[in-house]
Amino acid sequence: MNNLTIVTKLRFVAAIAPAILLIAAAVIVGAFHAFGTLPQEIHDNEYAAERAAQGMEAALYKMDWGRTQPDASQIVMDQQRGFISEIEIARQHIGSRAQAELIEKIANDARPLFDALRTASPSDDSLEPKLRDLQGKVGDLTSLDDAAVIAVANNAESQSRRLIAIAIVALVAVPWICFVVITRLSSNLYKELKEMRRRIDDLTEHAATRSDDTSALDDALTKLGFPKPNPMLAE
Repeated sequence: MNNLTIVTKLRFVAAIAPAILLIAAAVIVGAFHAFGTLPQEIHDNEYAAERAAQGMEAALYKMDWGRTQPDASQIVMDQQRGFISEIEIARQHIGSRAQAELIEKIANDARPLFDALRTASPSDDSLEPKLRDLQGKVGDLTSLDDAAVIAVANNAESQSRRLIAIAIVALVAVPWICFVVITRLSSNLYKELKEMRRRIDDLTEHAATRSDDTSALDDALTKLGFPKPNPMLAE
């Protein structure tokens, strides 16, 4: 047995749209906040890691150049401090296991190489392969950092597509669906109330006296927008 009245159904359908709109509003506001802070997060994390890798690469090239200079030992030492500083910055902005492992490999390979560079003769080419290998690993780290930036951008694009879908469903589809359902329910209600008015009029017309119940129904229908037809308009 269906215990839901037409009024209950109308109220339920009417409540669906604002309820979903409230949920959608919370989701959309959260998404706007996330998109608003995304550039700063990229700058503070992925871009910072990429700058650190670029700093390591620059330090290695300066070391290679400094070996041929009169104060080679001091140049190498200064660039070593800068290189170590960039490694620490990179460690603070690790975004994946691959980045962490590569950073540790770079740090472990750099220590003995830098010690050898400070004391090696400028004409000693035995350290060149190790230096090139370290530069290659730093280049690989830069590629990983680039990939991390691209991954964040792709994730943001995916989230934006989901947000668009949510907005279309919540702000367009659901209100229109509720409107159609309410229109159909109210259309049925209109037909039933109109039929009730016709039957009340027939009862009143054929009854010898008008009862209190008939009067109450007549008044209720009038309040609902179904007054007794005006005979003057009928003519």
